[in-house]
Amino acid sequence: MMIEREEHLAALGAAIARAREAEGQLVVIRGGLGTGRSALLHAAGEEAAARGLQVVRTVATPLEREVDYGVVRLLLDPLLESGWRGELPAEVRLERRFPPAPADGRRGHLVLHELLGLFAKVVREIGPVALLVDDLQWADPASLRWLAYLAHRLGRMRVLLVATLLEGDGGADDVVVGDIVHAAARRISATPLSPAGVRAYLTLRCGEPPEDEFAAACHARTGGLPMLLEALVNAVLGHGLRPVAEVTAELPALWSSPAAARLSRCLRAQPEAVRTVAKAMAALGEATEATVIAEVAGLDLPDFDAVERALRRLGVLEDPAGSGLLRFCGTMTGDLIADQLTADEQDRLHLRAANVYYRHGRPVEQIGRQLLATVAEPEPWAAQVLRTAAGAALAGAEPRTAAQYLRHALAHPGADRAELLVDLAAVERGYDLTAAHRHLHQALGLLRDPVDRAFALCLLPVVVGPRLGPDLRQVRRVFGELRDVPGPDAAEAALRMESRLRYLERGVPGAGAAAAGRLADLGPAPAEGSPAQRELVAVLLHLVALGDAAPRDSVVDLARRVLEREPGSPNQMYSTLPLVVPVLAAADALEGVESWVAAAGGREENPDLPTLVAWTGQALAAQASGYLGPARDRALAVLTAAGPGWLGLTSAVLLVLIGIAVEQRDAALARLVVEHCAPEHEPWLKSLAHGGLAVTEGNHTAAIEYYLDCSHQLGRIGRAYGVLLQVRAKIALLLAATDQPEPAEAVAREEVDRALAWGAPSAVGRALRIRATLLDRDEEAVPMLREAAEVLARSADRLELARVLVLLGERDTGVEAREHAEEGRRLATECAATWLIRPSMEAVEAPDGGPLTATEHRVVELAMAGSRNRDIAELLAVTVRAVEKHLTSSYRKLGISSRTQLAAAMRGHRAG
Repeated sequence: MMIEREEHLAALGAAIARAREAEGQLVVIRGGLGTGRSALLHAAGEEAAARGLQVVRTVATPLEREVDYGVVRLLLDPLLESGWRGELPAEVRLERRFPPAPADGRRGHLVLHELLGLFAKVVREIGPVALLVDDLQWADPASLRWLAYLAHRLGRMRVLLVATLLEGDGGADDVVVGDIVHAAARRISATPLSPAGVRAYLTLRCGEPPEDEFAAACHARTGGLPMLLEALVNAVLGHGLRPVAEVTAELPALWSSPAAARLSRCLRAQPEAVRTVAKAMAALGEATEATVIAEVAGLDLPDFDAVERALRRLGVLEDPAGSGLLRFCGTMTGDLIADQLTADEQDRLHLRAANVYYRHGRPVEQIGRQLLATVAEPEPWAAQVLRTAAGAALAGAEPRTAAQYLRHALAHPGADRAELLVDLAAVERGYDLTAAHRHLHQALGLLRDPVDRAFALCLLPVVVGPRLGPDLRQVRRVFGELRDVPGPDAAEAALRMESRLRYLERGVPGAGAAAAGRLADLGPAPAEGSPAQRELVAVLLHLVALGDAAPRDSVVDLARRVLEREPGSPNQMYSTLPLVVPVLAAADALEGVESWVAAAGGREENPDLPTLVAWTGQALAAQASGYLGPARDRALAVLTAAGPGWLGLTSAVLLVLIGIAVEQRDAALARLVVEHCAPEHEPWLKSLAHGGLAVTEGNHTAAIEYYLDCSHQLGRIGRAYGVLLQVRAKIALLLAATDQPEPAEAVAREEVDRALAWGAPSAVGRALRIRATLLDRDEEAVPMLREAAEVLARSADRLELARVLVLLGERDTGVEAREHAEEGRRLATECAATWLIRPSMEAVEAPDGGPLTATEHRVVELAMAGSRNRDIAELLAVTVRAVEKHLTSSYRKLGISSRTQLAAAMRGHRAG
């Protein structure tokens, strides 16, 4: 495939034409390694054969350089008939080695003359001939002398002689080779392909134009060298890949054995110094100054300069943009050479490179990369360099690289193992919490200072769960030790240990009351203390809200003060501060929460632990605001990415998801929640999940049983962030839907009192709505719904307000009712609550007793659609008795006596 070779092919065509007309031609194709010299030679042979020339091709190899006339025999044997072979000079016919030059110079000249005479005779007999010699620089000296003799005497012979020459090879500087090149009628230089040439090649080979990123990566990987490009594309196609941007990351892993073999053969033929420098550059793996490469290779600068010139002529070395830094032409070259290094060579070169970089004062990242690649006996300074490099990698958002540095440092003698283990755990906790937990427990056995042990324990995240969080016994022991240690550092550590201890012991009876007392001990402004004290305040607020031990307003005020003084960040997600988010969500006080958790989030792909904690907070906030779509997306993302044992996070998002499943009657989502409930999850959460599944499947009796069990479990630990309020609200509706009006009424009244005691607008508005839906008389329900709407106007929960306004539109009358309905539908649309978006309904005139109300119209429509009274009651969130009342009133107004007459009666009035 001749890309960007049009001029070369034209020159070869002209040479072939002249050779056919008895004007012998010598063409030399020069170029560096992999530039496509052999491909041009092959193209010349095909063109010569097509024009009637007898083509003979041979390849010279370094292994045959000591075999005199070896190349000559390979060229002439295919042309000579059996009788002619006897005319070959004895020196050519013998299959044994001779010195490079005959002892008798006159005899040597006669051999050349006799060979030329025999060759001329053959040409006259068989017609024009094309002799093709690949890698002329490796031909044996005797053959070179004859080829030079022939080159100067082609004259009127019908002969085309084409030879390729690898520039930069030591053999290319041979005097005889130079004489042949000088005698050439045409000299062609093969060069790498341009970026446009690479793109054209990829289009032809892949059958489609490559994407820009893929084409640029292929050019950078191969340097435009046809040999490497062909090998790379063969590997791409062999793996069934397409030339698209997504494949770019896979290119370095694609291996090419043929390209590696050719490169290895070329390097073996070079002087030892050239091979040494190539290996040193491959070990360095990056563009570097000549002085550094020379030191790593162990050469002085004059010797290195000669090697550099040879490598440039070979076409494998470049100085990009005149930067003064040397590198291989294409990263693939360095990778192929590096892969051929033995383990001992790799260790020796990487350690030497690390020492050279260290002496030159290079950045720690460069030194660290070299140390990572060797297991040789390290230098005394290596551990500290690796630790510093880890810090730099972490600052550059490369935690896995930082962990590699620290693990390598642990193997170095003299390193402070305890400190390194703590550093390693601090890096790993974001993406491999299990490894971080293991390394921290190893460090705790080595640390002697209680403050240091407290710092180590604080690295483990609080909200993930008990299995991978700080160990209760260790926290209790360190907290006790810190009481006897003086100084501000110990005081701060003690506060942090206390915060974790109280969180881990949150199930102890009276924890909420004890937390309220501790808050009082901290003074009138506890959030204005130190960061450690604010961590303690966050836990105390969590316990106070969980145990219903403080009024809502004071909890909200203190929680907001904590967040104001602790801006959201990834590091905060490991502390107790995220516990403030569900407190504020339950208190319906979400102002500023979204921006706080958003500041702690990270990348969307492969999220780390702080990002997952932030997403959990976003899911809670979105659900509390009524935006179920974003809440569902974030919760599912956390559930998918959370590791085993992350009970704290999964509990929170399962709570979000089961609430959404019930709202949307999504049985598949409810089943997913049940499947993700582990034995270690709280009993109340598992009962809540099973109850939600029963609701979505229409099994109201089972749902009531599960919700009652959940309510009982929650009642033992307090209000639980308002979850109990929501559960008992569902119980009231389910009791009503199963025709149990008196128990439903009792539960609904009780929940109004509970909600008012807590004071969260969303909880109060919800309780009032449910109480109103259970009232049969609109004149009693509407004032309660209006009160709910007034309360919810101060709430962040847009979905609950939408529910109340839609109900007001259905149960109220007049222009105000239509306005409520329209606003309710607008909010429902904003929340993507399609099940609330009902068409606007004007009153339907009936022959007897006046028009149908909006609620009656809705009940009639559902009844005509085949819904049972119980189904209608559940959908409209009213009692079965209320449905029966609306149907009876509708029958009277429409002048009918049964459900079977509804359709005809409604059609008649619509037509009228």
